[in-house]
Amino acid sequence: MTRTSLRILSALVMALSLIFSAGAAEPESATPSNVVIAFNSAMRQGDAVGLTQHLADGGVQFTIKSPHEGFVPEKLTTPIVPYWQMVAPVVAGSTSMYERNVEVLDERAMGNIATVWVQIDTRRQLKGKDDIASATANHVYFLILTREGWKIAGIADNRAIDDLTG
Repeated sequence: MTRTSLRILSALVMALSLIFSAGAAEPESATPSNVVIAFNSAMRQGDAVGLTQHLADGGVQFTIKSPHEGFVPEKLTTPIVPYWQMVAPVVAGSTSMYERNVEVLDERAMGNIATVWVQIDTRRQLKGKDDIASATANHVYFLILTREGWKIAGIADNRAIDDLTG
């Protein structure tokens, strides 16, 4: 990731933390890592409603490169809530098997902002196909502390490019 990208990401997290964190109180059991794990559990289950409860309104999904072969991202960021509301049902509807295992590599929380770095191993089988595809990627989650607890305000990853045909 370039220095310019890191500066943009840092500025975004700081700006979002100022917007969302006034008067925030952290629930004792909800650490940033727990929120990321719960988000990914909802994604694994194809639960678009469940996963959006962990996302901050106004947050962004960073698309550094397209995850699909032959596509070029139109822009670097997309609003995070509608992005994941679209992705979860597409994955659930197109696969006969989908596994998503999350390993937390690092968590840093300082005041009302946090980052959680994870490695995600996925296995999926597209409906009507025999092949099982697997992938490993690292994701960084940017979280802010809101009145409701920690919320994911940004996600970036280094996913490999998928062949849409499976």
